[in-house]
Amino acid sequence: MTHDVIVIGLGELGGAAANRLASRGMRVLGLDGRARAELPGADEALAAGADLHFEERVIDWFTERSGSRVLTPSSTYTAPLLVICDGSDARTLLL
Repeated sequence: MTHDVIVIGLGELGGAAANRLASRGMRVLGLDGRARAELPGADEALAAGADLHFEERVIDWFTERSGSRVLTPSSTYTAPLLVICDGSDARTLLL
């Protein structure tokens, strides 16, 4: 599947971002290392059609001319846009 945007972190802020983007017709991929049960804010994003991957930790991300590339232990994802909403864990992704 091709995505328009990748949202890293599906807590309250990331879940809301994924929901809003999906509601506006964007193809959203959401990634979070936590279980779905820990992320009740993601329910609305799922209902809006976002493709959410739980228990899939982000290892690294890169920006390129064509967009962004996100690495997880099981896959590499690409999209033109990247939104990082990983809360206090964002320090490890941004440094």
